[in-house]
Amino acid sequence: MIRQRILSTLIATTAFTVLFLVTLSYISGVATSAPQSKSAAVDQAGSGKTPPTDADTLVLQVKELQKQLADLQARMSRTQTARIIAAGTATFHLGAVQDNATSARVQLDGAVAARLGDDYIVLLTNRFPSGGYPFFVPYWQRAKDGFDITLVDVTLGPDSTASYEYNKNKIYLIDWIVVKK
Repeated sequence: MIRQRILSTLIATTAFTVLFLVTLSYISGVATSAPQSKSAAVDQAGSGKTPPTDADTLVLQVKELQKQLADLQARMSRTQTARIIAAGTATFHLGAVQDNATSARVQLDGAVAARLGDDYIVLLTNRFPSGGYPFFVPYWQRAKDGFDITLVDVTLGPDSTASYEYNKNKIYLIDWIVVKK
């Protein structure tokens, strides 16, 4: 999001700077195109066409810059459209034993679920419990009708478990959001 804002600002600043320099060159009387040779002027005079003046060249350049500016503004408006597809909070109930395999299912619309991982991604934020320990890291995995959230105790090994039966924190809230890539 920040990268898009910086890119949009950079593009707009560049377009306005170019437009300013063209206007400044017109005001100060500096030619913006290479002067034509005398033979080219004679050829155009002989064919009945008048050679283009600096003002004509400047008008063409300003029109081209206006087209480029309109294109940049259209691209900026497309990048600033809402990219949030779905959002919510999932509840994870901690059992007596943690083995990093228990998950909570979040069900989504079939069209959204089908595009997870390709066009959409899931962002998770774990709300830490009021009493602290234990802390878990949330991960998501695509499912047929949505996605599964698994809270992982990173201190556990691959085939080990931990018992939290005396822990007062049994419910964990995980905020999730599905966004367009």
